[in-house]
Order: sequence, then C-alpha cells, then structure tokens
Amino acid sequence: MVSIDFKKIVLRNEYSLIQDVINATASNVSVETPDGECLLGNTEDNGGSRYPIDLNGQILGWVRGDQNAQVIANLISQLIYREAEKRSLAQELIGKYKEISLLFKLSEKIIDSSDIQEVASLVLEEARHLLKSSQGTLLLLQDTEVLERIASFGEEELFPTAIPLGSDIIGGIVQVGRGEIVNDLAADDRSQMTQKAALMCVPLKSKEATIGAISLSRSVAKPYSAEDLKLLTTMAFQVAGVINALLHERQLKESRQNDLIFRLSSQIRESLELDIILTTAVGEIYRTLNVERCCFLWVQTESGSDSTPGDDCSLSPSMCGLEIVTESKRSHLPPLVGEYRASVIGELAQWFGQQPLVQINDVHELADGATKTFLHTHDFASLLAIPVRTRAGHIGTICCGTSQEPRAWSDNEVDLLEAVTNQLAIALDQAELYDQSRHAAQLAQDKAQQLETTLEALQQTQLQLIQSEKMSGIGQMMAGVAHEINNPVTFIYGNLEFVQQYTQDLVDMVKLYQLECHSPSADLKMAVENIDLPFLLKDLPETLNSMTVGTERIRDIVLSLKNFARLDQAYVKAVNVHEGMDSTLLILRHRLKAYDGFPGIKIVKNYGDLPSISCYPSQLNQVFMNLLANAIDVLEVPPFPSSPKITIDTRQIDANRIQIRISDNGPGIVAKIRNKLFDPFFTTKDVGKGTGLGLSISYQIITERHNGSLVCQSQLGRGTAFVIELPIEQDTLKVHRSVQKDGTEQ
Repeated sequence: MVSIDFKKIVLRNEYSLIQDVINATASNVSVETPDGECLLGNTEDNGGSRYPIDLNGQILGWVRGDQNAQVIANLISQLIYREAEKRSLAQELIGKYKEISLLFKLSEKIIDSSDIQEVASLVLEEARHLLKSSQGTLLLLQDTEVLERIASFGEEELFPTAIPLGSDIIGGIVQVGRGEIVNDLAADDRSQMTQKAALMCVPLKSKEATIGAISLSRSVAKPYSAEDLKLLTTMAFQVAGVINALLHERQLKESRQNDLIFRLSSQIRESLELDIILTTAVGEIYRTLNVERCCFLWVQTESGSDSTPGDDCSLSPSMCGLEIVTESKRSHLPPLVGEYRASVIGELAQWFGQQPLVQINDVHELADGATKTFLHTHDFASLLAIPVRTRAGHIGTICCGTSQEPRAWSDNEVDLLEAVTNQLAIALDQAELYDQSRHAAQLAQDKAQQLETTLEALQQTQLQLIQSEKMSGIGQMMAGVAHEINNPVTFIYGNLEFVQQYTQDLVDMVKLYQLECHSPSADLKMAVENIDLPFLLKDLPETLNSMTVGTERIRDIVLSLKNFARLDQAYVKAVNVHEGMDSTLLILRHRLKAYDGFPGIKIVKNYGDLPSISCYPSQLNQVFMNLLANAIDVLEVPPFPSSPKITIDTRQIDANRIQIRISDNGPGIVAKIRNKLFDPFFTTKDVGKGTGLGLSISYQIITERHNGSLVCQSQLGRGTAFVIELPIEQDTLKVHRSVQKDGTEQ
C-alpha cells in the first residue's frame, strides 16, 4: 500500500482550493488530523458533526462542522485517493523500469552464448548478485522424469545433482508448475534437509512446457519476498526461452546429421551418377559440420597416375599424389580442385592410403615439414579425413578442414564422417558397376539404333513398293481395258460416219421413189405401212446420231483412262494440271450421282490461269484420286450435308509455284486425328475399307518426289481442305532421287 502523509497533502499549495471551498461556502468547518490537530478552518470547537476522511478504509483525518462538512470531507477523500493513485503508478513504473533494465542486461549476457551450460552459469551469477543468494542451481528436465543439474554456485551442496520429478520441494514445485518461496526448509514437511535456510524455486517454462527449474537459497535471517519471487520468475522466463532455443538447435543439429545419412542413402538408391553423389555428400558435410572447406579426393598410385620421370614417389612407392575432384568452401578461400604430386603434399597421400582415420587438430604441431607447408599454404589450420577403398582398389577420401584456427574434432563429428564414408563406399562400388553396365548398354543402344534405322528404311521401301505395285497394277489394268475397248470402239466410230452417209443416201432414194411412184402396188403400200416408213425415215438418222454421241463418250472415257494411267509418261513432263484433274473427276463421276436419299455431290471448279508444270503425271493423278475419293467418302457418311459440295481452286502464287486446293463442306476433322493423317497405316475407316496408305503415299509423292507441300486445314462443322503447293519447274536429277525423312538423299 502507498504511504500517504495526510498533513502534508492538506497543507500543500496545490490543495489551497480546500480553503477556497470553505471560504466560498462560509461554512463553519475545520479539517483535523486523527489526533484532533486542526489543519484548516475554524480552530475553535464548532460543536458540529464529525465526518471521516478515508483512503481504502483507513481514516486519515476528520472534517468537523455544519451541514457542508460532509461534502468537504468527501472532496478531500477524493483528492487524497487521486494522490495515492499517482504515487502507486509512479512506483509501478519505476519497478517496471528496473525489471526491463534487468532483462536487458541479462539478455546482453546470454544472447551471444551458444552453450546451454554457459547460459545457465551466466543467469545464476546474475541472480546471485541481484537476489543476494549464497547457493543456487539450474536444472533441466531429462526424459520428463528427472531434473539434472547443469550449473550451480555455492560451497555447500544444498542441491543434489539429480531430483526425480515430484520428489522433494524442488521436484514438487516443478511438477505443479508454479514458483514458490520456502523461508524455512527445516520446518517444511516436503524437505529432507535439516539445515535452516530460505529457498526460492521457479520452474523454467517455454510455451507452456516445463523444461527445468532455477532455485536459490540464503540464510533464514534474510527471507525471500514476493518481489524477489517476481524478479526470479522474470529471469526464469527470459532464460527458459534461450535454453529452449539451444535445446532445439541441438536436436536440429542431431536431426540434420541423421538426415544427412538418410539423404545420402536415398541419393545412392535413386542415382548412380557418382559425380552427383560426391557433390551432394561434400556439400552436406560442409554445412552440417560447419567447416571452412570440405572436399573429396582420389589417392593416385603409380599404376593409376600419369607418372613422369622425376616424380618423387620415395615416400610411398605406390602412392604418388592426390587428385581433388570436388569441394565446398568459404568464398574467400582459393580453390583446391586439381592434381598434387607427392613432392608437394608430403606424407598426405601415404596417410590417406594406409590409415583408417587422419585427424589433425592443429597443423602447426605436425612433424613432417612438407605436409605442414602444403596444408598451411592452402589455409588448413586443422584437418579431419576418412579414406574409403573401392572393390577395384581405388582409394577415395572425404576431407574436412578449418582455416581460421585449430579445431578439436569431436567424436560425434568423426562418427558422422565415418557414417558418410560407409555410404560412399557403397556408392563407389555401385558407380563402378554402373559404368560397366552403361558401357555395355551404350553398345546395345548403338546396335538398336542401327536396327531402327534399317527398319525405317525397310518400311519406306515397303511403302514405295506398295505404291509402285499399286500404280503398276492400276496402269496395266487401265491400259488393258482401254486397249480392248479402244479397238472395237474405234472401228464402230470410224464406220458410223459411213453408215450415216449410206443411210442418208437410202433415205433420199426412198423419198425420190415416193415422188416418182404415184401408184404403188398394194403389196408396197402394205410394206410401207408395216414398217411405218415416215417414222423410220425420221428416227433412223436420230438413232445414228445417238450412237455417234455414245461412241464419242466411250472414246472420252478411254482417253481419260489413258491420261490417268499415263503409262507413256513415266518421267518428268510438262503437263496441264487441269487435264489430270478432269480425267480423275470423269473416272469418279459415278460416285457423284444421287441415290436412295443421297442428294449427290456438286463439283465446283475455280480454275485459275495455270501454266504447264513439270511433274510425274501418273503420280500426281494418283494424289488427286486419293484426295477426291477421301472427300467423297466423308460426304457419303450420314447425316448428309444439305448440299454436299467439293470445291477445287487452283492459282499461281508466285513466279515458280502453283497452289491446288481441294475442299469439302463435311463435318471437319478434330486436331488429334488431323495430326496423324499422313502417318503410314493410320486410318479412321472401318476394317476392310481403308489401308491407311493413301494420304501417306500422297504426302510422299508431293513432298519427296515433287519438292512441294501438302497440308490439311480443317474446322469442325465447316469442312476440310487439302492444300497442295508445287513448283512449276523441277530439277530433273533431284526429282529422280529418293529423299529420306531426315533430308538426306540416297
């Protein structure tokens, strides 16, 4: 409770308003101390009532007088209460400042420490001076059952080294989780101690988890107070966070070491690339052990090194140097990757080749001058290395080093490096086997590539043979049909002209007889009526004209068959593209007619003014046949378009190039199928209706045989177009060669 001097407060100048209130109200009152001393107002006994001036139930004075005395008493009580609040707040702020100052000083001392025992000693030392204690200890909870001492001070062994959780006063306080003061240990039933001493214990808590306790003791003559407990609790909170962080860091470091071994094992299982494994291992060890340099090296031997006359191998006749293949290092250190002869490195090669462990805590203490010079020259203050042998007899070594100052390598670091080298030994053996198998696989792959190339050539040859055989068969068939039909048709067509002339002469003769013979006989009249002579004279010329037209049509078909087959044009010739297109359309005309619900297909020709082009006519006609037949196949599939149509556009696009576009108004082709249209043996037709060779062969004819291009353009619901571009003039020699898919010529 804040101490208040009632007399000073009432008489302070700041509170002269009390006198002003008394004067303004003309009250007959007086302000008195508890013992009756008058401080303000009427000093004579006014005989009025007396009203207390109190602060939280404590009477500090009285106001005596008339009816205004109670109001003035309340006013003075309020003023005193405000003064008490101000003083209490000031004391609290001072206490907070001291507490913050204490925490700041304590933080400065322990924040830079990375050792738990050192942090505990610093905190105990600070608590010893601030809380005037003679003994103290800091304990950590191990395995959640036992508190173990990690730091203490004081001559007498008041605190044991280990306390079971829940046992004795300290074990009980930690189990409850709340700080406590025991100012007489001998009188406390929980204590087994007989000496009289005051004890204060506070649990160490971090994120609601108890990790230990800090306990202090001093003479009973100087008992601990609640303020002392509050101060120690604040210190405990501060140190608990630091210790918990260091414990977590220790666990993390151990976890990283275990994780390193696991990652290396996984790397060996997942990858057989030795370079990747070595680089990963060196980098991880470099970070885990926090060294300035880590590298992997091979010990060179006479049989495995490029020895030259003059090399100094006297230290070990079979070990002539080192080859550092990979490393991780601080940025300011020079690189070490490279080869080093025995004359430069001293006894290092011999040590790595013969010893299971090379541990140098201080390079300056080495007896061998050459080794000492080499390590010192390359910024080694200490070194730790573990060699590993492969099945093939090669010796590799993981080597770690510091450059700033010597380092006493711990057993944990040695164990970690040994575990890594054990994994590397497996990796090295697997890598050797992998290299052998990879070499054999490469040979097999080369053979397979040759077979694949041969197979592809055979497939191309097969396609060409199929094409040649197909064209040959069609040509021979058409030539045979055309020849067989052409002879009789030519005979008939050639004689029709004479028949027409003879018939006309006979008709004229009959008409002349009719004019001159006015009285024909009865038999003649009957014969004229029987044969319907007037009709015969009229219909006979017309019949002969119909026969002439039919014969001409047969001749046109025969000519189209000959033009399509082009057996007489096996080499490059200049031809009219439109003639070949019209011949193909004439052959396919029967498929364009309407039938049984099919409305028929309309052919729209938008022929441009094209010059004659150099090409293989029969092969080009085969392309037209394939593209037009495919378009007809699409338009014949129900549901039919309202007006099935095939449009043929031709134009000259530049001085030496023409374009032929064959399009339909069918359903279109999806992109997934469009990308495979020109692949050999790919077809969307039913089994038995398509071989999948038509478009593939057409593509070869246009691109390889004619140096042109053939592309498919399609939109779903709007139709499909095949666009051919051909050069007007061809290089005859180039055309006669067969072009491979990769662009090479054979």
